[in-house]
Amino acid sequence: MTESPHILLTGGGTLGPVTPLLAVAEVWRGKDETVDFSWIGTKRGPERALVEAYRIPFFSLTAPKLDRHRKWKWPFIPLFMLWSLYRSWQLLRKIEPDVVMSAGGYVSVPVVIMARLMGMYVWIHQLDRVPGLANRMMAPFAHRVSVTVDESLEAFSEKKRLDVGAVVRPGMWQGDSKQARQKLSLPKQDGRLTILVFGGGTGAQSLNDMMAAIGSDLVDKMDVIHLTGKGKWDPIFETFGDRYVALEFLGAGMANALTLADIVVGRAGMGTVMELSVLKKPSILLPLPNTDQLGNARMLEECDAAKIVRSANPQILKQEIERLVEDDQLRHTYGRRIGMLFYAHGAEKIVDELRRVLRPRTVLDEESMHGDADEETY
Repeated sequence: MTESPHILLTGGGTLGPVTPLLAVAEVWRGKDETVDFSWIGTKRGPERALVEAYRIPFFSLTAPKLDRHRKWKWPFIPLFMLWSLYRSWQLLRKIEPDVVMSAGGYVSVPVVIMARLMGMYVWIHQLDRVPGLANRMMAPFAHRVSVTVDESLEAFSEKKRLDVGAVVRPGMWQGDSKQARQKLSLPKQDGRLTILVFGGGTGAQSLNDMMAAIGSDLVDKMDVIHLTGKGKWDPIFETFGDRYVALEFLGAGMANALTLADIVVGRAGMGTVMELSVLKKPSILLPLPNTDQLGNARMLEECDAAKIVRSANPQILKQEIERLVEDDQLRHTYGRRIGMLFYAHGAEKIVDELRRVLRPRTVLDEESMHGDADEETY
């Protein structure tokens, strides 16, 4: 094992499985400036720009996805997987990582399988309450599976599983609301609340359509920051005035925008939920139908930690936003309860565990003479 470990992070397609891995990279760099990272992601997903902003070399991979809307592709998946495994082998030989880590996403599957076959240490993180297909496929190849929600533990081998809580980038605690208002050119605050609306890293067209219908009414009572997703910006948003700011993507400015926001409206992906939890943000969440987000939404409902809206009716969304704006006590309740959901420093636990795993055997041998070597290496 080299003194400077090389960690390969893999995932993409959406930002859900990306931001927790970036949290691990950020924490690790804070402990060891010599650590190296690489990334394998999708060719057209939103993750490349964010990953490269973290100064992490990015490699793209085309991998098969179980597309529910194009079932005619399913018979070709085995052949496609063989090709993806071969390309993964090529990339892994080039990168030569000490650890391969994924938090889900179909692009990770062939990488993780091949990494384990090549004898590399594999770590999987389970974000959502209900494990998705990619993580269920990768778990048998993992040495360790960490989870955000303790209810997820039952889905994985007792020998592998580890409950770590929320895995959030440390920079999310360092947002600057004044800087956000300045950068977004929002007018001076006049006592009104600020609403942040976003549909995840790729945006949500149905949420954008609802905001197009109700945005002009909302700005009479509040400031609105709306992140539409790449390629989903609509000129109608410009007609709502200077208190409605619509952008495709914020990137590094997301921490500032979340800090500024009094209320957040978005999807129920666990990456979003974790960030809302550590920042204690009152929220209105619209889970994506027929996805793992439904399990996250049920968890929030059971704890009365957010308002869950399952309808795509813009008037219902408007009513819920206005209700939360007008009810100080409800905002306080949602913020307090969502803030109690998770242990907030999961990235620290993951990094500390991996650094123990990667410690040179010579160090462990020396410590064993003093009775301190109780950590497993591979």
